[in-house]
Amino acid sequence: MKKIFLLLLLSPLIVYGQAQVLDGYPDHQSPYVGGYSAYYKDFHDIIVEKKLQPCANPSEFYQFSVLINADASINFIKDQHADYLSANKCAADLAREVAKHMTKWNPATLNGVKQAAVARFNIFPAQLFEDEHSDYTPSVTGPVYNNAGDNHMEHFRKQLKANLNLKRFSWEDRFTVEAEFIITKEGKLEDIVLTKKTGLEEFDRMVFYAYRAMKKKWIPATVNGKPVDYRYKYQLTAITELEY
Repeated sequence: MKKIFLLLLLSPLIVYGQAQVLDGYPDHQSPYVGGYSAYYKDFHDIIVEKKLQPCANPSEFYQFSVLINADASINFIKDQHADYLSANKCAADLAREVAKHMTKWNPATLNGVKQAAVARFNIFPAQLFEDEHSDYTPSVTGPVYNNAGDNHMEHFRKQLKANLNLKRFSWEDRFTVEAEFIITKEGKLEDIVLTKKTGLEEFDRMVFYAYRAMKKKWIPATVNGKPVDYRYKYQLTAITELEY
């Protein structure tokens, strides 16, 4: 008889092509020389220097992800959320255009070795076009599931697990599914994309619909006090063990 466990797994490694990279920077390391405040100051200065134009919609907000390689070169990462990208296209295009002119990218270091890693920045163009940016970093509060406080993702995990019928599957292995979705300004979970699948189509489909069944509202994320659509990543691992 098999016993199936479902847990949240935060893995530091992901795969782009054939190369492993860090999915985020280690603690106390910054993806930009001088830290995040230096990134946003340079962002503003490049806007001025290159005479870039503000977005017509002042509410646009974009979570910009970029791959910083071990040699400090960068690669842009394809956005898999078409609706989110379309709604914030000006902010996304601005982030990429400015990134082309930046020269202070800082590779992550792991065990003393420079390592490619994904860096993430919150881009609110309306604020970055303001005159004074000597010490600007956006104040971000993440979304909260079902008004459940600091332990809200444990409530989320339990509800997601309840939505899964794992008894239909018989494994002796570990399978990981990674999902990204948008928590809207209205507190709804939308635009689900499975960014890492098990390869078992029936299981992946079940996980997708388990996310879609999550109907309880969220307190939306905010940037400097303004509600925004927010991209959220969640990774699940299903493990089976023989039970004697």
